[in-house]
Amino acid sequence: MIAKYSINENFFIVKPRLLDSWVWKCIIKNQKQFRKGIRWKVGDGKGISFWLDNWCANDSLATLMGVRDTSSIDTSLRV
Repeated sequence: MIAKYSINENFFIVKPRLLDSWVWKCIIKNQKQFRKGIRWKVGDGKGISFWLDNWCANDSLATLMGVRDTSSIDTSLRV
């Protein structure tokens, strides 16, 4: 998926493109549902995004805080 769909770091901010497959568009359409089922195991602090991943609730901190423009936060922060 990384090579075919150019997912760099965070699956949950990927938007569908016109030429993506029907299956991939369905997966992207259901990102919110996938996010609800994901839980993280905190390890070395390098893999979990402080703002964009669900590490303390069923939504990301950015969502819970009402952040609409991620350019206003430091998305490189990790837990």
